[in-house]
Amino acid sequence: MFRNRQFLQSITARLIIILTLGTTLIWCGATAYAAYVSNHELNEAFDRSLEQAGRRLLPLAADAILGHEEDDARAVERATDNPNEYLSYQLRDAKGRIVFRSHDAPSVPYDLAPASGLSTVGGYRLFTYTDNATGLTITIAETTRERWHAMSNSAKAMLWPLVGLIPLNILIIWLTVRGTLRPVQNLSSAIAQRGGKNLAPLDISGQPNELRPIAQAVARLVERLRLALDAERHFAANSAHELRTPIAGALAQTQRMIAELKSPSDQNRARDLEVTLKRLSSLAEKLMQISRVDAGVGPSPQDVDLMPALDLVMADFTHQLGNPNRLKYVKAKDATLIARMDMDAFAIAMRNLLDNAAKHGPVGGVVELWLEPGNVIRVINDGPVVAPEMLAKLKQRFARGQSRTEGAGLGLAIVDTIMNQAMGKLELISPATGKDSGFEARLSLNKRKV
Repeated sequence: MFRNRQFLQSITARLIIILTLGTTLIWCGATAYAAYVSNHELNEAFDRSLEQAGRRLLPLAADAILGHEEDDARAVERATDNPNEYLSYQLRDAKGRIVFRSHDAPSVPYDLAPASGLSTVGGYRLFTYTDNATGLTITIAETTRERWHAMSNSAKAMLWPLVGLIPLNILIIWLTVRGTLRPVQNLSSAIAQRGGKNLAPLDISGQPNELRPIAQAVARLVERLRLALDAERHFAANSAHELRTPIAGALAQTQRMIAELKSPSDQNRARDLEVTLKRLSSLAEKLMQISRVDAGVGPSPQDVDLMPALDLVMADFTHQLGNPNRLKYVKAKDATLIARMDMDAFAIAMRNLLDNAAKHGPVGGVVELWLEPGNVIRVINDGPVVAPEMLAKLKQRFARGQSRTEGAGLGLAIVDTIMNQAMGKLELISPATGKDSGFEARLSLNKRKV
């Protein structure tokens, strides 16, 4: 039922249905009118033939019965070899006795009180004519069944072509509507492709007059959106860049102040300030990454060996943790990491995944990274199980789970954006594969084309 509703929402489908039904009804109406006119004309033609036959047969029949004085009517044999004879007749004398009849005519009068001219009695169409000189009356009869049979065959001859014309009409209408609406479909497809990741100028050339105002309005809207997003990205990048130096300076001064302060209470307040500055520095770094990611740095035009970048990120992350035992790095023997992905973008994605695993896992917990064949990377921690409804939201910007750990909620959104740009995939799984708890982020990189 849903598919039927979706089908009827199509302009092409509606036009095909309406035009097909409309033309079919018009054809049926025209055929019905033609059948009516044909019926009227055929009735007139049959009646004229009936009258002509009666007027011509009466003199011949009168000559044939001259001197015939028998009481029984004489039946004439078939006029033709064709078994289907449509006309029959009776000849009566002045007393009303049947003295002559065709072989298939009944032995009793068609009409007990014959009226001159045309009439319909029972299942017969009759023409009665009386010769005043001889007093003989002839009645020519044609069965109405045969007449209706002829008329129905005529109507069928007009209706049967419609059976073949309706599919042909549907095909012609479909081709015509499809060709006529192709500019609408092209414009719709071009608009559907536009978004935050694709704000290329809209091509409005070749659009028909009816669509040109719409295309121009959408093109202006896309251009304004592109300028607004570019301004937003530049502002975020410039702000983050400008903040990095003063934040780093303030952080260094704070750390020096902590070392010089003697009072424990003063040192605690200074450490709180250090934590805030580190959080602000991390936020500025995330803003820098977002500005780069939104610019589309993820894909690469050629295959790139990402293994050196992964090893470098793992070494730096091990140093950051300060305890090599907290990091478990398992690399399959036959695993390779070659994909059409920018190396810097890959490093940003991996660093965010590792930071997220260490930050939201248990204190001092182990972070696992598994490199598997098929360009698959799994990053796992021992954190609590995340509900399925929460997993679906974690890829959104500024979305955070139930963890109380400090963070801006941008790491997984950055990774997901990079993977989408590079035709890869980020999957979030909880509990981790083969465990009763934990959180797993699985990267499936775009495989190298052979």
